[in-house]
Amino acid sequence: MGRKRSDIIQLFLSLAIVLVSAFLLSYFFFKIDLTEEKRHSLTPATKEMLGNLDDQLFIRCYLHGEFPAEFKRLENSIKERLDEFRDYSNGQIDYEFIDPYESGDQKIINETFKALDEKGLRFSNISFNENGAQSSKLIWPAAIVEYQGREYPIQFLKTETPVASELMVNTSVNNLEYELANGLRKITRKDKPAIAILTGHREIPGINLADFIFGLRENYDVEPLRIDSQINAFSDKTDGMTMRTNRYAALVVAGPDSIISDKDRFVIDQFVMNGGKVLWMLDALKINMDSLRNAEGTMALSNENGVYEMLFEYGVRLNRSLIIDFQGAPIILDNGPMGNQRAYTDRTNYYAPLILSSNNTHPITANLDPIKMEFAGSLDSVNANSDVIKIPLLKSSPLSKELRAPVRVDLQLLSFGQEYFQNGTTPERTMAMILEGKFPSAFRDQTPDALKKDPNIAYREKSVPTKMIVIADGDIAYNEVDMRGGKPMPIALGYDPQFRRVLFDNKEFLMNCMNYLLDDQSLISVRSRTIELRKLAAEKIETSRSALKILNTVLPILVVFLFGIIQFVWRKKRWTSATVNLYKKA
Repeated sequence: MGRKRSDIIQLFLSLAIVLVSAFLLSYFFFKIDLTEEKRHSLTPATKEMLGNLDDQLFIRCYLHGEFPAEFKRLENSIKERLDEFRDYSNGQIDYEFIDPYESGDQKIINETFKALDEKGLRFSNISFNENGAQSSKLIWPAAIVEYQGREYPIQFLKTETPVASELMVNTSVNNLEYELANGLRKITRKDKPAIAILTGHREIPGINLADFIFGLRENYDVEPLRIDSQINAFSDKTDGMTMRTNRYAALVVAGPDSIISDKDRFVIDQFVMNGGKVLWMLDALKINMDSLRNAEGTMALSNENGVYEMLFEYGVRLNRSLIIDFQGAPIILDNGPMGNQRAYTDRTNYYAPLILSSNNTHPITANLDPIKMEFAGSLDSVNANSDVIKIPLLKSSPLSKELRAPVRVDLQLLSFGQEYFQNGTTPERTMAMILEGKFPSAFRDQTPDALKKDPNIAYREKSVPTKMIVIADGDIAYNEVDMRGGKPMPIALGYDPQFRRVLFDNKEFLMNCMNYLLDDQSLISVRSRTIELRKLAAEKIETSRSALKILNTVLPILVVFLFGIIQFVWRKKRWTSATVNLYKKA
């Protein structure tokens, strides 16, 4: 009887401990993430942003309903992320999932679809087997964020076509934290940093820079700017202040094709001295593919843009050279007529190096698809300065060569094989570089004392801590234009017309560069993480199907049976020992 009472007390005590623990833990959020890539953990930057929310934020997600398993996985992953966002926001975030098909009335469904489209959401068309027949359905893998009377759309499934695939679903699961955090950052940000796009020196035309600018405008205020020798172009001088205040956080210099005057360079220099960030995209040589359309060869000559000496003072030399790389982009060459058809040949364009993120490990380039450069040059670190840190960002492949200007550009080179690059190579040449620190003025030895002492100019000889990125290629930001229909329409940056889709991650790379310069490294840290989808080995499953079935069926039963035997033996031994001791006492 005493033994029975003891067991009952032990049972109720265990239940009480579980209930009290559950009650206490409901007031605390914690978890242990044992996955290799920490797939179930938010980055510190996201946690900090969520902890700083100062008002309620509501998210309506429209990926809900009946659809195949991989899209259910995406839905469940979104729910898990939103739960985590809510916990780290101290309850400032709430959400709901809505099924656009819930009403069952086709008229209401169509009206819902139209409303979602007007809000900026995009559908995806999925195909699946239903009762042995192929079916399709439109789904809305997207959400609307509501904050302080404003709305912002978030697209979870990024596709270049309305037809989704399992690979795209996995990519979307990888990017969930980035998409959510980026959307929340945009709608809660009170002030957008301003970026100036330099014009007036035959830079890349705005229509050919449009996709990059569109991307920048999601997070920043962007406007073109001509200096025209005006000291106030970038900054303002307030009475009583000894220095100027920049109106822009950053400047983009995209492929100038004429000399930037001394006065304009002086204004840029003082913008840097006052903490301005600069993204330089510069062509050292004058050459483009258009000049090869009617001829197999042409000459690439030095592009005198006026900034070589200026960059040298900052610590980097833009070489007047051309990098050719065996690791180049694909190209289709027209070999002329063949009967009543045209003959085409697939080649590798050695004049268009492909930069792989696996060879360039900085967070700016992490997990990016190949970055395409065209008629690009190289950079060298010069003018050693302990106040300036230099970080190589992009490098050519081990099978690359550097040709000094003037260079004859000849399409016949594309018929050469790998053996051409095995001799006389200049491997892993730096093609983009980060510079951080306190820069000396490029005009410190050229500025007259009268200008240095002019209070309106407020000349600075050394910069406050700032950053710049120098890329030895202006075309890295160049997007093509579709002229069909009589109206020019910019094509996505990185789009390849041969494959009819975006192949190259130039836009993502440039966006990461700007995020880095403007200290939005939180976006980079989220974007650079990878969550690997570990698929089952299909061949092994097929060859060992019977053995796996038996193992999955029999093993659980054997485990339960084994535990039963162990418990039986232990209990028998325990009670036998207890009975013996009882008789001894008697």
